[in-house]
Amino acid sequence: MNSGNFQAAIFDYGGVMAKSPLGRIEMLATQFKADKETIIQLILGENADSRNPWFEAECGRQPLNETFAEKMQKIFNQHDLLFDLEFFRSWVADAVNEPDLVMEQLVLRLKESKIKVALLTNSVPEFWPVIEKTIDTSLFDCIIDSSAVGFRKPDRRIYELASERLGVRAGSCVMIDDLAHNIDGAENAGMEGVLFTTAEETKMNVLHYFKDLR
Repeated sequence: MNSGNFQAAIFDYGGVMAKSPLGRIEMLATQFKADKETIIQLILGENADSRNPWFEAECGRQPLNETFAEKMQKIFNQHDLLFDLEFFRSWVADAVNEPDLVMEQLVLRLKESKIKVALLTNSVPEFWPVIEKTIDTSLFDCIIDSSAVGFRKPDRRIYELASERLGVRAGSCVMIDDLAHNIDGAENAGMEGVLFTTAEETKMNVLHYFKDLR
């Protein structure tokens, strides 16, 4: 065990292992003729709103089909906007993300030092081919996909599941994410959290918990 007493690091995908796909929101904003902030709110909704169809999709309960489009259109109606299912599905399934090589090197460094690593992501089945094309998922000791397990960050259960699958206590895990409410969720589950800033700064903040690697 290292001197920092931490045994595992858990990485988010978008915004950590891959450079944030939220930048692609601008594509949706252009297509839907709305500003970026409105599109983020309409699609991502409030963090606690479990009725949001995108959140339901990320929990594996709602395919990106006509029913999804109908639910999204009801939300878009509030702003007199038209939801385009075909464009949205392409935006999800045909995305091109750029891997963050600094984070990949960090994962490798941790693994070489016998630190367990996991990938924990809110995702939908339609997006998984993009993830697999972007990063080497075989690097991780386990992968927790919200759409496969039925709940999403920041639900406490998904962090507890991650530590369980890694075979370590939640208190010995460090969660790296680019969204503050997901870090809050990890800390509520007993983990330490590192909010992604820049790759280099985040790497140093993570290594702080694994003192033998500093």
